[in-house]
Amino acid sequence: MHTPIIPALMPETFDDIEEMVSLVVNHVDMVQLDLMDGKYVPEKTWPFYHENDHNLASLIREDVSLPFWENINYELDLMVERPEENLDTWLHIGASRVIFHYASVHDWNNIRNIDNVVRDFIQIGCAITIHDDIEKVYPLIDEQAVDFIQVMGIAHIGYQGEPFEEQTLEIITTLRTRYPDLLITVDGGVSVATIRDLSLAGADTFVSGSGVFGGGVVSENIADLLEHM
Repeated sequence: MHTPIIPALMPETFDDIEEMVSLVVNHVDMVQLDLMDGKYVPEKTWPFYHENDHNLASLIREDVSLPFWENINYELDLMVERPEENLDTWLHIGASRVIFHYASVHDWNNIRNIDNVVRDFIQIGCAITIHDDIEKVYPLIDEQAVDFIQVMGIAHIGYQGEPFEEQTLEIITTLRTRYPDLLITVDGGVSVATIRDLSLAGADTFVSGSGVFGGGVVSENIADLLEHM
């Protein structure tokens, strides 16, 4: 099974991850965990509600695994201030992709220097918004410091159900023209009304929170998004 739809989760607790993934595990092959520290963005999610979260520590020790890990892949969307200072955490909890927001990273050399053995198993992404200077991201792509780009389709990140920003289409088209083989994903504002235009602009995969979990039957929402591509 391969589907370009990636459901986005904003878990408050570790148990929320299992509950929400159970709804999509048979319909997609990857989910995104939106992890927010309350500093880079106003809201907080797991594992930042409680200092020294024991579930996070158990994941790092490999005493537990992410729910349904044998049947689904995880990517981490790190809406976290200075995430490069805790690479040992983010690279060792079982995700197959880890996304760093361009504006939240203060030292990209830490990410450039991630061990190649780790890079064999984990793809590194860079998230950009309409507020970022896209040309400053080109060196990261050219140097292969990142494996893919996540374009944020909303102006205010960290919230689900935000309105789609039309400028996103221009950013995706610019990236696709410059980098024909680059993996481009879009997160935010993905709906049945926008997914076709996003696909035509050059996006490969589509992260959706409210479009999947916002109401109705989750499996039908995923099918509806695919039908409108």
